[in-house]
Amino acid sequence: MHLAFHGKQDLTQPYNSHLVMKNEHLTLLNIMERNVPRAEFAFLFACHTAVGDEETPNEVIHLVACLQFSGFKNV
Repeated sequence: MHLAFHGKQDLTQPYNSHLVMKNEHLTLLNIMERNVPRAEFAFLFACHTAVGDEETPNEVIHLVACLQFSGFKNV
């Protein structure tokens, strides 16, 4: 899968971070609720896809981790 969108990170509500699509936002929660067990590779070409919080760098929820949680083996 190749995704090329604008990404927005929400540091106060990480699951509301999203990819900006034409008519709606695709949130982390929307993606994580999908189960794609045979997904092999996702290429993200968007801003803020792997940005974390400087105060808690080991507790990051971001778009890359989200795709891995939903089943993509390589992001």
